[in-house]
Amino acid sequence: MKAFAMGKSDTGLVRELNEDSFLISGFENDSPHGFCILADGMGGHNAGEVASAMATEIVSNELLHSDMQGDEEKIVAQIMASLDYANNEIYHKSVTNSQNAGMGTTAVVFYLDGETAYIANIGDSRAYLIEKNGITQLTSDHSIVQKLVESGAITPEEARNHPERNIITKALGTEPTEEYDIYEFEVREGDRILLCSDGLTDMLYDEDIKNIVLSQPDPEEALTALVEKAKENGGRDNITVVLIGISKED
Repeated sequence: MKAFAMGKSDTGLVRELNEDSFLISGFENDSPHGFCILADGMGGHNAGEVASAMATEIVSNELLHSDMQGDEEKIVAQIMASLDYANNEIYHKSVTNSQNAGMGTTAVVFYLDGETAYIANIGDSRAYLIEKNGITQLTSDHSIVQKLVESGAITPEEARNHPERNIITKALGTEPTEEYDIYEFEVREGDRILLCSDGLTDMLYDEDIKNIVLSQPDPEEALTALVEKAKENGGRDNITVVLIGISKED
């Protein structure tokens, strides 16, 4: 099994600052071992930029200094612990520094250990599995509109244009403690896993995302095409995408 990971971030057409952040570690020489983190910050006075950068740096440092290969329980525990540490640090900075008051960030973490993948998330940044037969959203948004969709109050189509579509119910750094969702699944040859901020998903339908990724064999061209299409459709927010691909050893 071989794997690659690549990312791209763009300010978009409306925002002055890019408050998204991403980090990729591992995957050297197509190794199926590594992790990716994507965060979308929020808060005034550049605080969103601070929060997302803190999240990617702290989670990365915690995962890098842990020997967990092949141990499912350790991997899950360490991913959760790294998010807890990031949450604590961001929250502490937000309540002790007036410039960072109220800041927070979404986070989605992808960890690959051979043929087993782990994804953890908080907020509304997403992870998708893209295969030749379709696209599947692997994460569930922690947002007001997602709760409304789950309750049957609105349809997924209505959620796209709902006035509260960008209000999230959970984020790193906004509360002293938080809970995260974590998923585990086996990857297969040909799988593409996409991590993205809502600057992409607010501008593109899932089917559009799938078609762009599958029509561009070169991952860098696929990422560029996703960002450019989001900008073509309005580019109202920062756009960040990370693409992971799985292939045969030979």
